[in-house]
Amino acid sequence: MQVIGTGTETYILLSGIAVPQAIALSDHIQIQPADTSHLDLQTTLSACTHPDDIAVAAAFIPRIKAQLHIKASSSKELAVIAWNSSWDVLLLSALFSTEIGFNLQSDVSSESISAKSLLRATNLHMRGLSNSASYEITIDDSRWIADHFASARHLLDNERFQTAVHCLASFRWHSMPRVQLAVLWAGIEGMFGANSEIRFRISLYIARFLHPQEHESRRKVFDAVKKLYDSRSAAVHGSKIAADPSSAVSHSQTILCQLIRRCAELKALPDEKELAP
Repeated sequence: MQVIGTGTETYILLSGIAVPQAIALSDHIQIQPADTSHLDLQTTLSACTHPDDIAVAAAFIPRIKAQLHIKASSSKELAVIAWNSSWDVLLLSALFSTEIGFNLQSDVSSESISAKSLLRATNLHMRGLSNSASYEITIDDSRWIADHFASARHLLDNERFQTAVHCLASFRWHSMPRVQLAVLWAGIEGMFGANSEIRFRISLYIARFLHPQEHESRRKVFDAVKKLYDSRSAAVHGSKIAADPSSAVSHSQTILCQLIRRCAELKALPDEKELAP
């Protein structure tokens, strides 16, 4: 990812997510609504500073629904915060099970972009390019962010949590369900320390971690995860997947999302010693 650190504020334009109002993600970053409907192709191209930026801008500008507004006390600090904001986007992608593109940086808000603005591609991978509808952040989602996003950001210092977030945010970058399953389960298994009787232990740990007080819910999750683990093993080892691969991917995605959100709510990762029978 490449960002420009000039002045004391900048904007990262986002596709794949929409917010009803500004929401603080940290002391320096807000996610805000964005509107690029006023931009025509010629204005967009005039704002691009490099030929490589043109293709990215042309593809993503019509899809922009939100933006990160980043402020800092100096250009150097701005560059660091803007570069690290990619983890905020990956975290939002994981928490709300959506794919968010963060491919463009602007020196002004989306509504103010003109031919005189500075528009740069942060990367040329085209990740997040999709015709799917943007995920609409609800009032309840906004409350959850206010209550727990800071905890989730803090947990990113833990490599196990960081890996889980990246796996859930990036599994769509692969086109094959087998590979998607392998990526998702790398995130799931990485949260736990089971190294023997893995199928049984992982299923038990997940059920107990997600539903510590609800016996019936624990039993249902335990049975469901065991079946998902069979699909995971078949995917990783190249054998036939008995279940529908797309369904296995969807259910595994849901489990990993629940685990990540639960960690944020508890401000801690699963503890195998507490979860073991």
